[in-house]
Amino acid sequence: MCTAVTYKTKDHYFGRNLDLEYYYNETVTITPRNYVFKFRKMGELKTHFAMIGMAYVVEDYPLYYDATNEEGLSMAGLSFPGNAVYYGYDGQKDNIAPFELIPWVLGRCACVDEVRQMLRRLIGIKGKVRGILRL
Repeated sequence: MCTAVTYKTKDHYFGRNLDLEYYYNETVTITPRNYVFKFRKMGELKTHFAMIGMAYVVEDYPLYYDATNEEGLSMAGLSFPGNAVYYGYDGQKDNIAPFELIPWVLGRCACVDEVRQMLRRLIGIKGKVRGILRL
């Protein structure tokens, strides 16, 4: 299982380990502002925050394991086998593939409150988003 940690004093530190015995050719990856992300169902994201993190890059597309954007917002894709739920396409929601989630969120959100709003559209919650983001 992977573990992530964040430490915030006057500075912000974020890290995680990848508890695997094999290597995917991941590397520190910087995505500059306004690099065009092409999403499978949500078109292109042409204007976004810059981000840095660990990614495996396939055909110039960074498959981020974890990243931090220029506003200081960080996230990691952690593996919890057996707990994921994948839904089919729904025209009433934002439809993001799992590998697109980190650039989708960090490219557009500057703070956790913005992430909560985005998750409402992503998973179709109308009320408060509770239990989805642990702070």
